[in-house]
Amino acid sequence: MEPQIDSSEFQRGETMIRSLEDVSRLAKEKGPKKLAVLSPEDEEFMLAVKRSWEVGYIEPVLIGDREKMDRVAEKVGFDIGRFEKIEENDRQTVSDLGIGMLFSGKLSIVSKGQIPTSYIYRSVIRAESKAGSGMTVSVMSLWEIPGVDHLVAFTDSGVNIQPDFKAKAEIIKNAVFLYHLLGFQRPKIGVLSSQRGFRETMASFRDYKSLRKAAETGDLGECEVVEGVSFSDIFLGPRGRMKSYGEIDLNRTPHVILVPYLDTGNIICKLDLFLDVKRCSLTVTSKGAVCIPARSDMSDSIEGQIAMGVVVADRMEKEVH
Repeated sequence: MEPQIDSSEFQRGETMIRSLEDVSRLAKEKGPKKLAVLSPEDEEFMLAVKRSWEVGYIEPVLIGDREKMDRVAEKVGFDIGRFEKIEENDRQTVSDLGIGMLFSGKLSIVSKGQIPTSYIYRSVIRAESKAGSGMTVSVMSLWEIPGVDHLVAFTDSGVNIQPDFKAKAEIIKNAVFLYHLLGFQRPKIGVLSSQRGFRETMASFRDYKSLRKAAETGDLGECEVVEGVSFSDIFLGPRGRMKSYGEIDLNRTPHVILVPYLDTGNIICKLDLFLDVKRCSLTVTSKGAVCIPARSDMSDSIEGQIAMGVVVADRMEKEVH
């Protein structure tokens, strides 16, 4: 079962995490946490690990090709001789080792390096199954959007290809769990579906209606599924019509936006390359956080994602104990 949240501790305003700046500040206070980095064989990933260690976020465990890790560390001026290193060249085994250490309690966080993301998801799904947690694995891409006073998560952008109602309910529960950790007692959930005219024939619209009912009865945890299934519905109201961009009410922005299919989420999340937003992606497992930086992410973005992992791990540890 998922760790149970006592939301009362996190409802005070000073503990709410509304921005990546909040995340960075808290990560410095709560670190260092032990972090497994899976194949940090790229300069950007290794530089992010270096900076995260220097500011006190983490104590890294480096798993991968020793020769490649040493060579990259030398390029970025990082002495990794002081840290634990595990030599392994097979990518799936690298992932299994890191996730295994997380689930055995040997460390608090795992971060993707130069390794296919699918290997990590496979390792997490196996570990959750072995642990008997019953947890559906999903990925949240959190955006910091100018003018919005909280982080916005798009989910699922990485694991569930065509989730049905049951899977979507579990994906929402994962997001609600994360937002309770971030300090929001009753996060708002937007559920995306099709345009008018096609709605009643679309499974995603039927799921939206069922998810609204499930939220009202408390079956999704403490949250609210907002009215509307398109961005215009959500930001302008179901019968709204936008005459100018100035009419968009950012105060209506949900904390979480559930996409109907994986490809929808993955496409949306790649748009951050063209927008004035900051992003971090992670999976919250029953045992801790797994950071999922993209191949195109620069070191500062990866560092921010590691910081989020530190904060989530710290708050999960408090709940468990």
